[in-house]
Amino acid sequence: MKAVMHTPKALEPKRALPRSLRLRLILWYGSLIAVALGFFALLFLLLTTDAIDASVNSALRTEARVAMLDVLDDMSAAPPYWPGQLTMHVVDTYRDPGAVVEVLDAQGQLRYLSTNGSRIPLSDETTHTVLAGQPPVLYDTVVDGQHVRVEALPIRAKVHGVSSDVNGVPMGNGPVIGILLVAKSLSDVDATMLLLRALLLLSGVVTLTGTLIASWLIATRVLHPLSALVATARSIAASTARGTRLGNLSQRVPQPTGRDELAQVVETFNEMLASLESATQAQRRFVADASHELRAPLTTVQGNLAFLQRHLDELPPGERRTMLADAYGETLRLAELVEELLLLARADASADTSLEAQAEETVAEERTRSVPPVELDRAVLQLVRQLRRRLDVEGSKLQLEVGQISPVRVLGDEESLRRVLLILLDNAIKYTPIRDEEGASHITVSLERAKGQAILRVRDTGIGIDPDDLPHIFERFYRADPARSRQGTGLGLSIAQTLVDQLGGRITAESTPGKGSTFSVWLPLA
Repeated sequence: MKAVMHTPKALEPKRALPRSLRLRLILWYGSLIAVALGFFALLFLLLTTDAIDASVNSALRTEARVAMLDVLDDMSAAPPYWPGQLTMHVVDTYRDPGAVVEVLDAQGQLRYLSTNGSRIPLSDETTHTVLAGQPPVLYDTVVDGQHVRVEALPIRAKVHGVSSDVNGVPMGNGPVIGILLVAKSLSDVDATMLLLRALLLLSGVVTLTGTLIASWLIATRVLHPLSALVATARSIAASTARGTRLGNLSQRVPQPTGRDELAQVVETFNEMLASLESATQAQRRFVADASHELRAPLTTVQGNLAFLQRHLDELPPGERRTMLADAYGETLRLAELVEELLLLARADASADTSLEAQAEETVAEERTRSVPPVELDRAVLQLVRQLRRRLDVEGSKLQLEVGQISPVRVLGDEESLRRVLLILLDNAIKYTPIRDEEGASHITVSLERAKGQAILRVRDTGIGIDPDDLPHIFERFYRADPARSRQGTGLGLSIAQTLVDQLGGRITAESTPGKGSTFSVWLPLA
């Protein structure tokens, strides 16, 4: 008893979880929007901060200009320069509630303070820099728990009058005798920046959320055809039974409006379903027709042989020979049918193999590349002579005529070319009835050259083909109603088309019911 090996579930390949294209699009789009909003908010904050800083600095310089003028007005031109007490009338009169002015002499002694609160913090480094006569120093600090900005300026004695620095602040021309500190509260600035950041964050979140929701709705609407396509494909897959039976291929995906890529995908998918449905129906019809065509001769052979087996001794020799002849004839018919089916099967297999092996060349080019040219005019005339002899032997009054025959060389298999022409001629002979003397029946074969192609035509004055049947005459086992009474398998024209396709050409048919038909074979010249 053989042991059956089961693969542990842990060793089975894990099936990848489906990823939502809609979700991935939303995530990517949301990430791009978030980055764009963040960049915009950062740029806006930087520009706004620079503008507010410039405004605060401008206000500080204005306060410093007024305070320096007040200090210089109270100064004397000779040492010790400092008056007993600084009055600072302008500062006291027009003082900004959010600004503090403090004046120190070179020894660090307080000379003036505009408020009764805490003094402005001043580092030793800043003191050394200002007393050295360097440009004004700006720095931020905290006074009584409030964030302030301070500008420290050197105070020079006005020995030789008053001048201005690069910022327009009036300055003396003498030595540095003190430090002017002007501080401005940044509480309102900080509150404004905090409110601005909160508004930017809130608006960014709202914008991002709204954008994501709108993107989800848009993506859902745009990708709806894909969802319908997936649902249709799954429905067909679910209705497909085991084996080679296909499910309901008549389903179609609703065609979306517009002509974008998704609409083209849906249209192509529907076209593929239509082709598969047509191919499946043709395959099923082919199997049914082949079964019917094979069953008829087999039934005759089986019935005759069974009857002979039971009543061999009772039947006279003539009747036995008749039944054996019938069985033999049906066997020949069966062999011919099987041969034609095998020919079509080999042709289909050869076409599939060539398509898989060649990505850039057609099947006809591959088939005709290594074969020598065929003198088609010689082959046509030779076959016409053979058929004329056959018609004479049979005593047929049908006229097989030769029209214009141009010297033509084509690439391909001569046997395949002869078989195509023989199928067309046999078909014409079979469906061209013998008329009376006034309306003679005839078949005309011609061979011409046009636009780099050889055109082989077979015209007859037969029964013709109905316009409804004309598009189907090259289908396998298809026979129009008037032709069903005549012997045949319905594979001749299908074989001819297959052979012509392999030779890189095409075959067409024109017909008028009651007047005849014309079959044209177009082949590339060598």
